[in-house]
Amino acid sequence: MKLLLAAVLLALPAAQDKAELRWKWAKGQELIYKSVQKTQLEFGGQPMDQHMGYTYSMTIADVSEAGEATITVKYLAVVTKGNGPTGEYDYDSDKDKEAPTEGPAAMQAKMVGQSFTMKMTRTGKVTDVQGYDKVLEAMTKGAGEEAAAARAQMKQMFNNETFKGMMQQMAPPLPDEKVGKGDTWSNEFTVKMPMIGGMNFTMKSKLADLKENNAHIEQDIKVELKGGDKDNPLAGLVEIKDGKGKASSVYSTEKGCFLSQKSAMDMTIAVQGQAMPMKTTVELTLVSRK
Repeated sequence: MKLLLAAVLLALPAAQDKAELRWKWAKGQELIYKSVQKTQLEFGGQPMDQHMGYTYSMTIADVSEAGEATITVKYLAVVTKGNGPTGEYDYDSDKDKEAPTEGPAAMQAKMVGQSFTMKMTRTGKVTDVQGYDKVLEAMTKGAGEEAAAARAQMKQMFNNETFKGMMQQMAPPLPDEKVGKGDTWSNEFTVKMPMIGGMNFTMKSKLADLKENNAHIEQDIKVELKGGDKDNPLAGLVEIKDGKGKASSVYSTEKGCFLSQKSAMDMTIAVQGQAMPMKTTVELTLVSRK
């Protein structure tokens, strides 16, 4: 009988360790991330490449009783290069002694030292963004009437609500319940993009592995244009085809934060039937202050 019981127990699946994935906020805490985004697209038969990199700090100003953190996000360094209708540009704030005075790189250079605040729950849901309008003002400062027009356009295109969705994209929400290897969960959120409207992100996540206090997460991403968005000035004229991608990330259960994230997205944006293929890769890494 004992041998039979032992055999039955061996045949049963081993108990799976489960972990609660939560951001561990502490007032005064500072996290520094480096983000690199590469975009390749084709418009009217002309290829365009863009490389944008940011190093930014996240300093916890306060934590509510419910665990929601008020975070000051400050840009410490930028890297931007690419080509387009206005020509080529290349700037690295850590290496170049002088910032460019015109073009796309000039605006990116002015982001260094600028900050805004956001609120995020322990499961990573971005609930509010404030002060990004001041970042936009700094980016377009000092170019006369041309800057005033650009500032007005950018405020309409990129506002606090828009950036709230973008920050959520950088920090996908964590599962509500404890998860073990093989467990899955889903999240859905909207990013309001300039001249396109609401882009609806559906993310299906899976805990691929849980070892050495690190949760290895794999994700399938689907992107669709949110129908009936009243804020979309090109409603009915723009559509997204085959918007999909994959991502992977490593989350530290000990530190309570993401250590790294990688994603690759493919989609085709069609404007009045004219297709614009686009491929975007993003890498996010937790780094140390220099």
